Amino acid sequence: MSFNLWKAIRVPFDAVSYGYRELRKALFTAPRPSGTYVVVAGTVDEVEAALGRESYAPNWEFSYHERGEDLNLARIEYEPREIHDHEYVWWQAHVRGWRQSEESIRLRPHYELEPTEYDQDHIDGIGLDVTRGVERVAEALNAEGLHYERYENLPPGGEG
Repeated sequence: MSFNLWKAIRVPFDAVSYGYRELRKALFTAPRPSGTYVVVAGTVDEVEAALGRESYAPNWEFSYHERGEDLNLARIEYEPREIHDHEYVWWQAHVRGWRQSEESIRLRPHYELEPTEYDQDHIDGIGLDVTRGVERVAEALNAEGLHYERYENLPPGGEG
């Protein structure tokens, strides 16, 4: 006879997830960065759906909270690369987004080590590549037919 503990305790996963996200905001919040952004014509929901169709998925649980984020997605990729005599194979194209207006969203993509496989090296920024992240997101936006513009030095807020 088998016993399913999960069915017996009925863990309220929605409440646990909400509590974890709130704890993340309280303990792991960083200011919104300046730098390279991709500004996309579309609502947050439209851009999220388009990126989702290109295999991007919610990534709230595994990243720092950056003030005011409206979107946080990542696509996991297998790509063997050697850095400092160490081979890494699991990477993520990570993109955060902030609503600029009702019809545009500012995206901050980057390419980095997958955090659950390489926790400390991920935090240390080993292999972090903004250009590759922008390229990956641009490919997805192009595949979905979304119009966007790339900006190299945008301040943390304001219009692009």
